[in-house]
Amino acid sequence: MTRRLHAAFSMVELLVVIGIISILAALIIPVLGRAKDQSNVIVCRSNQRNLLMKCLLYAHDHDHLLPVDRQLHNPHGGLIEKLSDDVVTSDSKVYYCPSERSDGLKHTDENFDNGDIGYFYYCFSGRPNEPALSSFYLKNLPWPRLLKDTDHGRKWVFSDSWFSGMPTAHRWYKKGVNYVTLDGSAHMVNESPRTEFK
Repeated sequence: MTRRLHAAFSMVELLVVIGIISILAALIIPVLGRAKDQSNVIVCRSNQRNLLMKCLLYAHDHDHLLPVDRQLHNPHGGLIEKLSDDVVTSDSKVYYCPSERSDGLKHTDENFDNGDIGYFYYCFSGRPNEPALSSFYLKNLPWPRLLKDTDHGRKWVFSDSWFSGMPTAHRWYKKGVNYVTLDGSAHMVNESPRTEFK
């Protein structure tokens, strides 16, 4: 009489397999998150460069002065209106960092219709007065801050929004803020943005 053996996992073997899968998932998920954010960093920089190019085209026709908005923070209805006659800037997504998750700064039709964009714009006429802004903006930033295409190329034109004590859009970086300068180069600050600001 032959006995048939049934192949089966014991409870210990099953727990070991589940443990290995959990460890692999814990290692892979952060890597995938960083890879996704890295691709969003590239899109974000491209958005800021596209907006800068449109601003420089505007300056060419307006005595070298980039479009002047009321303030560096939202709403930016005036800026959108000045830049909206172009196929690049008519796509509302160009005004938003794809990594941004804050309700008032992420891409939605409602935000765009209200003039609320995901970037700070550094050519403005009024003193910053939003209390959530970094004290650096409220006390140290000269205003009006008018930018000309003939100014020093290291001046910031657009950046991700950043506020005191709040995470930035690029959460995989300590204080990751993308910014584009007047010369068209894009950079990322990994520490305090105010130390890089020009």
